[in-house]
Amino acid sequence: MKLYHFFCFVSIFLTACSTNTGNELEYALRLADNNRGELEKVLNHYHKNPKDSLKYKAAVFLITNMPGKYSEDDKPLNSYTPLLTDWNEMCEKGLASYKSGILDSLISIYHLESARKKLFDVNFIKADYLINNIECSFKVWESQPWGKDIPFDRFCEEILPYRLETEPLEDWRNIVLSQYKNLYDSLRTTDIDAVTACTKVLLSINDKWFLGDKGTLPALTYSMTENFRTGTCLELVNLTTFVMRALGIPVTRDFTPQWPHRASKHDWNTILDKDGKRLLFGLTENIPGEPYKPDHKMAKAFRKTYQKNPISFNKDVYMEYIPILFKNQFIKDVSKEDFPTVDVTIHPDCGIKKGYLLYLNVFNNQNWVPIQYSKTSDPAIFPSMGKNIVYLPAYYDNNKLIPCTSPFILSQNSEIHWLKADTSKFQKLTLLRKYPIMLSPNNRMKGGRFQASNFPDFSNAVDLFEIVGTPDLYFQDVIIDQPQEYRYYRYLSPEKANCNIAELEFYGKANEETKMIGRMIGTQGSWNNNPLRTFDKAFDGNVLTFYDAAKSDGKAWVGMDFGKRVKITKIRYLPRNDDNTIATGQTYELFYWGDKGWISLGRQIPTQQVLYYEAPSNALFLLRNLSKGKEERIFTYENDKQVWW
Repeated sequence: MKLYHFFCFVSIFLTACSTNTGNELEYALRLADNNRGELEKVLNHYHKNPKDSLKYKAAVFLITNMPGKYSEDDKPLNSYTPLLTDWNEMCEKGLASYKSGILDSLISIYHLESARKKLFDVNFIKADYLINNIECSFKVWESQPWGKDIPFDRFCEEILPYRLETEPLEDWRNIVLSQYKNLYDSLRTTDIDAVTACTKVLLSINDKWFLGDKGTLPALTYSMTENFRTGTCLELVNLTTFVMRALGIPVTRDFTPQWPHRASKHDWNTILDKDGKRLLFGLTENIPGEPYKPDHKMAKAFRKTYQKNPISFNKDVYMEYIPILFKNQFIKDVSKEDFPTVDVTIHPDCGIKKGYLLYLNVFNNQNWVPIQYSKTSDPAIFPSMGKNIVYLPAYYDNNKLIPCTSPFILSQNSEIHWLKADTSKFQKLTLLRKYPIMLSPNNRMKGGRFQASNFPDFSNAVDLFEIVGTPDLYFQDVIIDQPQEYRYYRYLSPEKANCNIAELEFYGKANEETKMIGRMIGTQGSWNNNPLRTFDKAFDGNVLTFYDAAKSDGKAWVGMDFGKRVKITKIRYLPRNDDNTIATGQTYELFYWGDKGWISLGRQIPTQQVLYYEAPSNALFLLRNLSKGKEERIFTYENDKQVWW
């Protein structure tokens, strides 16, 4: 049976959906084997009544596109109950989302890490399940006031599908309708459009969510996702999709397989407004109509579909490696729907073999990742590419990605600037970081004050220093003029800053290397009761941990009780940071992109928080910290500054 499934899948893949609907339906029925009767029961149920002609078409749509869909279901659902119970208890205590390894430990305890069987829908799905899904879908489509604006083809893709990923099947539509009954009834009695309804539902979903990798768990059902409340953006999108579609609100699931300016991928939802414009949104992120991640560049966007989409590779490319992304029949390119794009045309001269695919790649902090392919090699045409991004053309040979040309910048005005290093013209580089500042938590220290007192409640506190501007993301020294003796010293937070500070040190003499140690004191508690964000983290010597107070009212503080009056002449502090600035005593290596890859410009161990290099002009660079850390990002050097890509 496994071989039969494999050869049938390859057959469909090679024909690229060229058969007509009737042949595809018959193929699905033949593939069902002993389960064929269940699928035919659905078709016969709707075929006998002319009034059900549209439901019959919906049944044909579901069954025709069913091959290739399956559940990972080697354990009954109740196997997950103890895991979810333990996990939810930890979430309530504020532990689960902050303790690395807890989830994997629980998965191991309940033996959920084993390989899971694939139960193909055509072989296991029952007629009653499909009929119930169709009936529920049509009911909400026809009863909602915006249903009249949703054409049948959109209904089939954005409301009708009975599954999202490879989750075990359940009656999620009726579960959602039961949970959201009052909201569902209120929507039906109001003349609103789908976007307004989507916004109301989105705001009603409990967004208490613990973002993080859900480990080796399989794809989750709606019930498990709703109870688990832990996962990546994918789980957020799936939860939203289950709820919206159950209530008759048509939404899609879009994704980018790789951000062009950082590591990782991302998923989001979309909905179509009355003017035919796609509105991007995400639970815990934004509502439809608001800007979606305006500070994030995007190279490509794809939509997960229920319907199979044609794949039109030439037959001779099947002998070469093709990334799985481009073999997926159940996605389609929707980049130009989601953000501004331009078609890119280049004329590569790299000896690529005839019939091989040329790819455009983006950098994921470590490697180049294919994001789009060209069906032709000269010229190579890459449709719908995101702008203001660095791309590298490359091809596969013996399963290895081979650079074809120099990388290039596709500018915001759609122009191509090739980054071919000029080794005849060197420039001096002054490097302060190895990774761009993704967030700016250091601005939370602006207006913060260092104080001293001889009273534990800091009554009659004396201001020693106020942080006027935004401090840089490395250790700052504050020299105390005309120091006096005090027992208690502290850092007092400004408003709306939660007393964020990574490290706080006190010195008796400005030129001393030994810190003065007292008893740690400060405002109790932390944001969301996070045990890794209490005030003692300002003294743990770890530059990545920090104090995050429970409140942002400007009253939180952290400091030391020295047990007696002492004279402090220097305070050293570090803002909340990402530890990607240049650190003294660590080993760094700078690379530039040559003809075929990265070329080293040598290693340095800085004695100050800065690096200096002589490097080729018009080059793409990568700075690596060989001592520690993982975050690294490509950059160019323009107008004496690092420009990150």
